[in-house]
Amino acid sequence: MKKLLVGVLVLVAIFVAGLGIFIATFDVDRYRPMLASRLQEAIGCPVSLERLSLGWRNGLAIQCQGLSISDPIAAVREPLVRVESANALVRLLPLLRKDVQVASVVFRRPRLRVARDAQGRINLSGLAAIAGPAAAPRRSVKTGGATVSLTIASLRLEDGTLQWTDALTRPPTELWIRQLDVTASHIAPGQPMDLEARGALAADVPNLRLSGRLTLPSRAHPGSVERGRLAIERLPLEQVLPPARPGEPQLQGKLTVSVQGSVATLDPSQLARAISGEGNLGLAEARMANLNVLRAVFERFSMLPGLVEALQARLPPAYQAKLAESDTVFEPIDLALRVEEGSLRFEDLRVRSDTFELIGTGSLGLDGNVDIRSTLRIEPTLSAAIFRSVEELRTLANASGELEIPLAIQGQAPRVAVLPDLRYVASRIVVTTAVDLIGRLLRKDTPEAGGEAGSDQAEGSPGDILGQLLQKAIKHGNPSDAPPSSH
Repeated sequence: MKKLLVGVLVLVAIFVAGLGIFIATFDVDRYRPMLASRLQEAIGCPVSLERLSLGWRNGLAIQCQGLSISDPIAAVREPLVRVESANALVRLLPLLRKDVQVASVVFRRPRLRVARDAQGRINLSGLAAIAGPAAAPRRSVKTGGATVSLTIASLRLEDGTLQWTDALTRPPTELWIRQLDVTASHIAPGQPMDLEARGALAADVPNLRLSGRLTLPSRAHPGSVERGRLAIERLPLEQVLPPARPGEPQLQGKLTVSVQGSVATLDPSQLARAISGEGNLGLAEARMANLNVLRAVFERFSMLPGLVEALQARLPPAYQAKLAESDTVFEPIDLALRVEEGSLRFEDLRVRSDTFELIGTGSLGLDGNVDIRSTLRIEPTLSAAIFRSVEELRTLANASGELEIPLAIQGQAPRVAVLPDLRYVASRIVVTTAVDLIGRLLRKDTPEAGGEAGSDQAEGSPGDILGQLLQKAIKHGNPSDAPPSSH
């Protein structure tokens, strides 16, 4: 028994020594051109390799340095993927049967590029290229008369960088994910694989997590994502939104998003509209720079010339200061959202500042299109001060004493406009003022009014008097002396 054990140990030692000699002396680099050619054939992109070698990392490892994959249709062959080094851990026993089973492939410090062109088409070639060999069908290749098959079980990216370039915005924008770690496991050609990723999106520490079941595109299937989960924490909006021109409004704050959903197809031409899901969106330290929402609303009241100037002159000092501020500061925002048809949709939109609240619905397109339909309600104390300053605005009060205005926010981010419903505002003010005017005229026609009615009517038609009243309420007199509204 002892001799048998010694014999086994000797055989193991000989095998290990032989394996060590094989690893040290075998020139695997001579297969580099063939491997580059096979990779290029598999993924359809130009591939370059600087060096191949063998090593031992808990198993036989094929080591690759200087892997570069380029865009086949770009005028300038800037790499879609550049990898500092890659290791493929090969299972030994299947290798003896000429079955190359790669337990894992590890890409260290890969740099990936993804882009959207000026027509809105998304180029995912960089991601598809690095995952292409794992997603390819199991293939048998003849080398030197022998048939060798190749499969890959798992794929990892360590300490990578992903660059997103968007030419659809003006000017074009760039976004970076650094410290990117990705793991793809349970890989089987044509079947969903488990995917997990984390990284630092426009931040110094990891703030992004992504997971799901990914099926990569193939000739038979356009690819898809199932059971996807995306979480982003405290992402600075000013780092990811298209830059605004000096003086233009820009939304700022720290964005937190949690979404669950799926992607029906990875076809770049349909990708944006193929995303569906639901979740929550939060915005802390929210601020609309270079836009005072209240002042912007009142500046559009063309039927009341000089309204903003009158409010700034007549409101209490604290409210005058708020109306003069250049920015609008919001309370923390927490919204439920749905993702569909290329847009983020908000069915219960509620946004508050210290002076007003916006309630309504809205959508934000993945192309930057903003469309919000809401009602603006000014808090009761400020509303009362506004009514005392400009009596005609009292006609816009709701049952709670809040000044209430239908409002739309529309445009292409970051260039959006605040649009109060001027037809609604004008109709409320004109109708109420007309009722007051008719009441005065009728009172002047009573016997008690004597001959005064005739002299007053001679001064102008009711239409002329109505127009004069709307302007005089702003430009002249003490508003506290104005007759009370019948509303």
